[in-house]
Amino acid sequence: MPVLLDDIKGYLESTVGLEAHLQAASGLKIPFHIKDAYKLVYLVLMVGPKAKQKLPMLLLLPVENKYPGAVTLGKHIAQVQKATDKVVVYVCQSLSVPERRSLIANNINFIQPGYQMFIPELAMDLRESVRTRRNEKDVSTLLPAAQAMVLARLYEGWDSDTIFNSNGIMNGFKYSRVTLAKVIDQMLKLGIVHPAQSQGFKNCYSFGAPPAEVFKNVRRFMRSPVKRKVAIDRVLHTGNGVFLAGETALAKCTMLAGPVQPIFGMTKKQFDTLVEEQAFKVTDSVDETRAWVEIWAYRSLKEGKNIADEASLLLSLENIPDERVQLALDELKEAVAWLKSED
Repeated sequence: MPVLLDDIKGYLESTVGLEAHLQAASGLKIPFHIKDAYKLVYLVLMVGPKAKQKLPMLLLLPVENKYPGAVTLGKHIAQVQKATDKVVVYVCQSLSVPERRSLIANNINFIQPGYQMFIPELAMDLRESVRTRRNEKDVSTLLPAAQAMVLARLYEGWDSDTIFNSNGIMNGFKYSRVTLAKVIDQMLKLGIVHPAQSQGFKNCYSFGAPPAEVFKNVRRFMRSPVKRKVAIDRVLHTGNGVFLAGETALAKCTMLAGPVQPIFGMTKKQFDTLVEEQAFKVTDSVDETRAWVEIWAYRSLKEGKNIADEASLLLSLENIPDERVQLALDELKEAVAWLKSED
């Protein structure tokens, strides 16, 4: 039996390029004559990018390594299928060409290590895996709106059975329907969300994994929200779209000493409004510089507290080589459970 299991593992891994795990199956309530005729083994194939998906199967290995015929085998598999929700696959080392044709004609899953296998369910999962990898290649970077929505939802959290409609995913953001459609498209392509049951005419979605796993998987598609940094001639008050950002915000959250000239964040729209209202003046003069403004791609996700959120702050500062800043960012991660998932 160990030799046959090794043959199955080696054949599958070399043929489909997926990692295979096998272990004896127990506890199944099946007739004794089935248990006497077959050894039952669980097989799990690790499918998809980073083996995120698993395809479980139940293998039937005949004790006498003798093919019982398609009709009898079909009846045996039907009895086993009543006791499990897994794909049932017949495994035999010695099958003739006519016998293999008979199994295919009767739509019976089988593996003959070293020769052939017929598992339509596996083909569908592999096709979906290829589609997912192709979709990931279509997305190089999350849209700022998508990044903001994902992070906002991560802070809120969700249960495994939580379902969101499109407005629920927006979570208070005021984006156009066109932008929202692009965001949903990216989230679907990256597997962040999956289509869920529809409610009326509204499209509904559920997140594909717990927050920590979602952040870990999507982390490489996120970028700094800071588009530009400019010097200004006065220190600002927070509120009304103005929030603490950069090392000033990091100092508020950690033991880092804050910079002499404070750093504020705001969107381009807010920046243009304040410039028009002459709330401050942009300056190139070192002598006139009193503070700095980072123009962000999205508003603060901690708007009520007038400070940049931890994840966005991490993204905005992670490329600064200053060791003090990097140590403070490590400290920052401890404040949010799912931020530590990238370590």
